[in-house]
Amino acid sequence: MQTEPQARGTGWKSRLKHTVRRLIPLSLRKPLAVLINHQRWLDADKRAWWARQLIADFAERDRNAYHKFLWRHHLDYAETYEIAQRFGYENFNETRKLFFQELPSRLRDIGVDPARDIDSVFEVGCSSGYLLRYMETNVFPAATCIQGNDIDAYAVDSGNRLLRELGSRVEIFHADMEQLDELLRDRQYDFMLAAGVLLYLDQPSSARLVKLMLAHTRKMLAITALAHPEMDNAELRHSVPRERDQTWIHNVDTMITTAGGRLVARRWEGGKVVDGNTIYFLYAIPPSVSIH
Repeated sequence: MQTEPQARGTGWKSRLKHTVRRLIPLSLRKPLAVLINHQRWLDADKRAWWARQLIADFAERDRNAYHKFLWRHHLDYAETYEIAQRFGYENFNETRKLFFQELPSRLRDIGVDPARDIDSVFEVGCSSGYLLRYMETNVFPAATCIQGNDIDAYAVDSGNRLLRELGSRVEIFHADMEQLDELLRDRQYDFMLAAGVLLYLDQPSSARLVKLMLAHTRKMLAITALAHPEMDNAELRHSVPRERDQTWIHNVDTMITTAGGRLVARRWEGGKVVDGNTIYFLYAIPPSVSIH
């Protein structure tokens, strides 16, 4: 009995959003999406839905730019990256916990003691720095340089405020990950992490970023990425779009080896979904590193 009214409601919304997209140019809809997202009197889910629907066609034109816009303006999924929701191990999603449980052994496999041999750390796409803070306190206690970057200025500013209050050594910067070379210049880091960021870039951009990260890595680069649900990512001939959120599933294995890196360990469990996330972890070393 409820199917017909729901269908009418859905149809009305669909017609409205298509009409808005047709009549209002994207250049005007983008600031409108940001404005709607600032209306705190609206339910958070409704704000996110309208902000996303207003610019859905943006993703069809340029997926990289679409995701950067969402992150830059703290829209849609970016809104879930709040201090209270992310800081603290108890707030980590389960795949992040799995990653950190195995990371120390992956480092020891190449002759690196995480408690003593890691002096510098950098995370690409660090949001508010909550993973960096965990690494500072629980993984790399001897590290004196712990840094990261993110395009989301809101997350960076709120994270820096909290990190200062905690007396943390972590420093995070507002910067586009595709401009990593400009940010880091000639600096290298013992350990570099990119956790769940390559999915927002297409294949050429992701491959360039992997090469850049390896160039700035001294001992190990670790990457977590979207797993293909049906076949091992290493068998993909090209990146595959995940249509439900306009993200990308990549063959990161090939990106690493093509960039001159050596893959020393990996974990792929494509058909398994844990806490809404997939498992595809990669651990690589730059060409200059030899395993002891």
